[in-house]
Amino acid sequence: MKGRHTPAGQPRPEPDSATRDDASPGGLLKKLALWTGLALCIAFIAWVAWGFIQFDNDIDNPREGGFSGWQCDAGRDCGS
Repeated sequence: MKGRHTPAGQPRPEPDSATRDDASPGGLLKKLALWTGLALCIAFIAWVAWGFIQFDNDIDNPREGGFSGWQCDAGRDCGS
């Protein structure tokens, strides 16, 4: 035994243009839906990241009007 073995099955033929997913309108629609979903996921992640950055800035600078008075001492207005 030298570690050689025969392939498990017949080699697959290369797909021609008639059998590819891009050739049918359904394949194009599926690919468009996947790319649109990916773009929406990236946009959502960017929106959430921007919200975290804004939130962090509001916590660091409460006097700039980012938050209401819950962050200030009792009886003191943060805006002044």
